[in-house]
Formats: sequence, structure tokens, C-alpha cells
Amino acid sequence: MKIICRKDLGSLIPVDEAGEEALRQIKNGDLIHIEVKRTRNINHHRKYWAMVHLVFANQSRYETPQLLHSALKISSGHYDMLTMPNGHVYKIPKSTSFEKMDQIEFSQYYDRVCDLVAKYFLPGVDVESLKSEIEEIIGARAA
Repeated sequence: MKIICRKDLGSLIPVDEAGEEALRQIKNGDLIHIEVKRTRNINHHRKYWAMVHLVFANQSRYETPQLLHSALKISSGHYDMLTMPNGHVYKIPKSTSFEKMDQIEFSQYYDRVCDLVAKYFLPGVDVESLKSEIEEIIGARAA
């Protein structure tokens, strides 16, 4: 079972009824295993996809934003190696889903991708200008 909690004065408090119910099923004194992951920031996720679409609109190599997303994952080192029986080795992009990547991991990934975009995908654009442009895009969508 997975629940989301908020830390409050040294205790973890469930944020919804499903979490409260899950904790009610645990008896006092029971030992439980907890994996701590910081919940992903949806706005950070939106910034990433705004960047993907910005890069996609300014390039001609990748046919879809999803293919560009895969290229960014591989370019940033976010992949697994797969060796086929014939000896060929392939890089398989890892997931960046909310389930697979917490906020700390996603922040590190985002920063690596911003550096790559500025260096290889939009040469001449510095990282800070890129991030400012993305903030403007996200702000314009929210308005």
C-alpha cells in the first residue's frame, strides 16, 4: 500500500482518507517499512514539458516530442543498457514518471537536461535564459 503523508512536529500525518484508513489497519507496536520519497512538484513537471515542446518547435531532427524526450533521457545518462543475444548493445531510456522519480531525482535530471539543451539542442541559448523562457511560457499558460 502507498500513502502520502505530511510531516508535522515530528510525526507523519496522512493527507487523505485512504491514508488514514491504511494507518488504522496497522496495530500499535507493529513495525512497518517506509520508503521516503518527496512528492513530485507538478509545476516542475510542467516546466520540463514546456522545455521539451520549446526545443521540439525549434528543431527538425525528432519527429515527435516523445522522441525528443527519449533523446533527452539518453543524452542525460538516464538509461539502462540492454545487450542482445547477438552482442548488440542498446540504451533504453528509463522512466521519468512520478512513480519512478521523486522530486530530488527529477530536479537533478531537469538541471542536466537544461545544460544539454543549452549546449546541443539550442546552441547560443544560455541555461538561465532557457529557464526564464520556460517560466514565461508556464506563466502565460496559467494566466
